[in-house]
Amino acid sequence: MKKVLVVDDSILMRKLISEIISSIDGFSVIDEAKDGIEAINKFKEHKPDIVTLDIEMPKMNGLLCLEQILKIKPVPVIIISAYSKSGSKISLRALELGAVDIIEKPSGSVSLNINDKAEEIKSKIIAAVSVNMKTLMASSVDFAEISSIISSGKTAKRLVAVACSTGGPKTLMDIIPKISYDIKAAIAIVQHMPPGFTASFAERLNTISMLNVFEAYDDATLKEGDCILAKGGKHMIFNEKGRVLLDDSAPYHSVKPSADIMMLSALRYYKGNILGVVLTGMGKDGSEGVEMIKIAGGMNISESKESAIIYGMPKIAFETGKVDFVYNKYEMAKRIEEHVDGMERN
Repeated sequence: MKKVLVVDDSILMRKLISEIISSIDGFSVIDEAKDGIEAINKFKEHKPDIVTLDIEMPKMNGLLCLEQILKIKPVPVIIISAYSKSGSKISLRALELGAVDIIEKPSGSVSLNINDKAEEIKSKIIAAVSVNMKTLMASSVDFAEISSIISSGKTAKRLVAVACSTGGPKTLMDIIPKISYDIKAAIAIVQHMPPGFTASFAERLNTISMLNVFEAYDDATLKEGDCILAKGGKHMIFNEKGRVLLDDSAPYHSVKPSADIMMLSALRYYKGNILGVVLTGMGKDGSEGVEMIKIAGGMNISESKESAIIYGMPKIAFETGKVDFVYNKYEMAKRIEEHVDGMERN
C-alpha cells in the first residue's frame, strides 16, 4: 500500500483530494497537513511515498516546504495549485526544485469542482510510483540567464519535433539550454502542461537558453533557432505552408496538446526533414508520430530508460521499431545538433 500525504490550507480541499486518492487501489492517504510546517513534521513522522502539495499556504509556503521535504528524502511531489500569473511562475520553480508534475485546480484555491480533475489526479498519483527520483533530482545545467541572441532570420526547413509529459519540464531545462542558437532547424515542443502555465514555462526556457523560445500562437512561422512550445489546452498544428495554427478540437489519446497531432501535421510542410524526439512521460503520445516521421524519411530519437524520469512514452516509441537512436538526456542536445547537421547534408 502506497502512502500519500495531502497538503493544502483548505480543509475542504484536503477532504476532496483525499477522497479521490483513497479511491485508487493500492493507495491510502496516511495524513493531511494545513501548512508547510505541519507538512514537514508529518512527512518526518509518516514517511509517505508520495506528497500532494499546494503552493499558497500560511506559515510556510509550498516552495519552502518542497525544498525541505526533498532534503529529508526525495519522494515524488505533485503540485495541486490554483493558476495565476505569479502562481504559474512559482509552480515552475517547484518543477525546477524537483516536483514531479502540476495539476491545476479548476476554479481557484478552493475548487468545489476538483472532482473534474479526479482522473488526472489518479493517473498522476499512479504514475508517480514509477518516477526515477535520482534523475529527477539531478541537473546538469546552471540556470543562469542568457543574453538574447540575434536569429539568423532564415526560415526553418527542418524541424525537431519533441514530445514530453511528466518530468518533461525538468528534462527540457536540461536539454534546451545546451542547444546552440545557430542550429539549422526550428524546434517544436509539445509538453503536457495545464493551460496558463505554458507561457511562463516558455518565458523561463527563453531566459536560460540561446534559442528564441516562445509559446505557440496562431499564424506563427518558424525561423532557424526558434523553439515553439505548444499552448496548454490547445493542439499545435502545422499547415501546408509551415504556419502554426492553434486547434481546439478534442483531446487525442486523452491529451491536449498532443505530440502525435503536432508531428503528423508537421509532415505536410517539413516532409522527411523532421527529427522526432520522445522524452520522459507516461502514456504513448508521440509513438504514432515517430512511425509516420520514419515512413516519410525522417529520423527519430527516444530517451533512455536510465535518464527518463518516467520511462513510458520513450518505451512505447522505441517499441514501434521506428526509433533510430536512444540517448540519455545529458547527451541529447549534442546528438540533436549532430543529426540536424546530417539532415542538412542530405
